[in-house]
Amino acid sequence: MTDTPAPPDRPPGRRPGRVLRALSFAEVATAGLLLALIGGLMLLQAVQRYLPGGGWVWTGELARFAFVWLTFAMAGHLMARDGHVALKVIDIVAGPRLLRAVGAVANATVAIVCLNLLYEAWVLVTSGDAQTSPALGMPMRLFYVIPLIGLALTAVRAVVAVFRPEPEADGTSGHGAGDAQAGPDPREEGRPT
Repeated sequence: MTDTPAPPDRPPGRRPGRVLRALSFAEVATAGLLLALIGGLMLLQAVQRYLPGGGWVWTGELARFAFVWLTFAMAGHLMARDGHVALKVIDIVAGPRLLRAVGAVANATVAIVCLNLLYEAWVLVTSGDAQTSPALGMPMRLFYVIPLIGLALTAVRAVVAVFRPEPEADGTSGHGAGDAQAGPDPREEGRPT
């Protein structure tokens, strides 16, 4: 059995370096923990309805915080794998050079926006504000730490994508992310498309 090349409409993914692979692993591990935390807190809230006494208000607040943290923790990972929400209308009409240029401009724009948001997050984290969350009593400065890290990693991934525009491979096959389950390409078997 031979390994078939990637379809022409989906370029083969690049294998990231060690540092980027470590970042991806950390992002996915963090997201997994946050997702487990959200699930556990939602289950705890459901169980509380059937227990005597009042419910714990902090479970809902922490679940909402974890959802926001999950969003920022996965932004860089999705950016690196071209898994973010994107409108790819120009892919239909543009040639490869124009696509590369548009991709570079888009990634540079994402990096600039992330750097601006990173600065704002840094100001919120380092401010001497004594504001706390209503139920947990957590200093709100701590709330912005994970978004700060997520924005920094997304900015790094956007800068890398400017110079290396192919999305990262997931490491399961020689093709880009998601091709492992795609099956053989009908164009290679002589069938009409």
